[in-house]
Amino acid sequence: MSIVDPVLSFLSNQQIFNIIIALIILGVGYFIALLIRRTVFKVGARFYAKNIAGFVSKIVYYLILLIALSTALGYLGVELTGLVIAGGFAGIIVGVALQPLLASFFAGLYVMAERVIQQGEIVSIGNIMGEVVEVSLMFTRIRTFDGVMVTMPNSQLLSTSIQNYSKAVARRLEFTVSIAYSEDAEKAYKVIKETVDNHPYVLAEPAPDIYVSNLGDSGVVITVRVWVPRTLAYPVVKDLLWKIKKSLDEAGISIPFPQLDVWIKTPVTLRHEEGAVKPYKPGKNLSNS
Repeated sequence: MSIVDPVLSFLSNQQIFNIIIALIILGVGYFIALLIRRTVFKVGARFYAKNIAGFVSKIVYYLILLIALSTALGYLGVELTGLVIAGGFAGIIVGVALQPLLASFFAGLYVMAERVIQQGEIVSIGNIMGEVVEVSLMFTRIRTFDGVMVTMPNSQLLSTSIQNYSKAVARRLEFTVSIAYSEDAEKAYKVIKETVDNHPYVLAEPAPDIYVSNLGDSGVVITVRVWVPRTLAYPVVKDLLWKIKKSLDEAGISIPFPQLDVWIKTPVTLRHEEGAVKPYKPGKNLSNS
């Protein structure tokens, strides 16, 4: 007598048939889930990041397994209504409790799918500016230029503006140069333009733009706008400012500094320590009195 004989005698033919069907459903469901998971990953990796393609493929994989399991249990006569209702209530409770995490999670899916920011890019988010170190499903990590690692939830990315400096091929730099009113503005313009045109990393198209933008309190303000390759923006602005300063010095053009002249129209009286009174004449230096 075999060990399975009591089991077979206990089960009816219909029950045995249902068990076989359930096992077949589980096997076929597992095979289909595995096949679809690989297909979704391969197709998704062509359009999105690999981590998000892998995550979506796992979700599809487990959903198919869940459908296969529920179908197999139905053939075995297991009532799933109670489990569905209990799972629904549990899902509502968990969803309310984990609402901030879920918001960051779905925001991470959106950011990764749309490739709003990616690792290695230079971005400015709110008042944080630096290099993107990592973009995960929950958090984004940015290393600022002074070496501080900032971790922010992905939900914050959807509620603020994002400035991405790595998407464009070139960047426009803008700075001002001030010259004294007594200097020749046309000569200063030529010196600055020659310095800008001779710089190896300043793009010829779009062409540099140099013009007088303001007549300030201490001098004439000249604005300089140039386009440079994105990756060279920081070293170019340092080098170009230094070369413009040297060129202006060599041309004998002075850069003014804030100063204030005080003129006294009416005579004033200064009192010495011994009590003597000495009249002061307008135009005389007070420091020599």
